[in-house]
Amino acid sequence: MIDIDYYKDINSKFIRRVGIISCVDRLGAMGLDPRNITGIFWARDIKSLQAVCDAYTDLHIVTNIGLGHTINKYVAGPHKYRLADGDQDPSLELKLPPEVIHHLFAELDHFVRRANIGF
Repeated sequence: MIDIDYYKDINSKFIRRVGIISCVDRLGAMGLDPRNITGIFWARDIKSLQAVCDAYTDLHIVTNIGLGHTINKYVAGPHKYRLADGDQDPSLELKLPPEVIHHLFAELDHFVRRANIGF
């Protein structure tokens, strides 16, 4: 059996360490328009993200290259991106096992159903 709490803790520590910015208002104040409420950007937004990083050298781009796989640097491609203001070490990476991702999606689905909201 997989220890979901362990992986939730690993995920939280990664997010805090690299400083992923999820505050839409903060991103908006930088002139950015994230694609959802968690501060995600698409590949077509990369020029704007790079311009903000040039203006604010404490910021960097984090790449989500797949479900549960995030790299603490910019990787070109059809990925999702976030801005971060923490540790810029490009070797930092988060890779969750598929069974953890499946469990987390099941939790999200359960939450959405209980809240009676839909996508």
